[in-house]
Amino acid sequence: MGNFAKTGFVCIFLTIALSFSAGETPTVSEIRINVYDDARVPTQVLTQAIQEATRIFRKIGIGIAWIDCSSGAGSNQNYECQQLWAARRLSLRIVPWSSNFGDTVFGVAFLSPEGDGTYCDVFYDSVEKLHQDWHVNTSRVLGNSIAHEIGHLLLGTNAHSFIGIMAPNWQAEELRRIEMGTLFFTPEQARSIHTRLASFVYWPPR
Repeated sequence: MGNFAKTGFVCIFLTIALSFSAGETPTVSEIRINVYDDARVPTQVLTQAIQEATRIFRKIGIGIAWIDCSSGAGSNQNYECQQLWAARRLSLRIVPWSSNFGDTVFGVAFLSPEGDGTYCDVFYDSVEKLHQDWHVNTSRVLGNSIAHEIGHLLLGTNAHSFIGIMAPNWQAEELRRIEMGTLFFTPEQARSIHTRLASFVYWPPR
């Protein structure tokens, strides 16, 4: 803002977009996200974080296919990871930390002046520090941080809001909602994301 079970992680996307719980919007759009785990996040933490981020997007009708692009991934995953500029393809890299930001920053999305981008970083050390300082669940914080940065890629410039998951600073209220699993995109953001997805077939660099 580790190494994980390669087969279990990649197979998540095979079923995750096909089901939804009460109060969630049926999936109407899907994006694919290449995941690079440079921080070596523990298996269980990363798996649960991916599930949390998936649930957040499924709430607004967005299904996500998460592709393991860490070193050592199987041949099928490696083929997927080479499709960098395919339709609706984004990249997420989980890194230990960044020398350019303090430990209160959880990630960064790389956008062009026009607000377009396909790549973001999440800083795992910041997630761990928040867990230690506030005793919030690591997987939930990581999952929400992932959703926040992906949200920047899908919403473009000026994506921050006063409430919800796109709030620029997470205070006590946001942390409480993260623990409860109720920090989401606003209805306006959900509409903007679907509009943006409908208008973009390919996201090549400008």
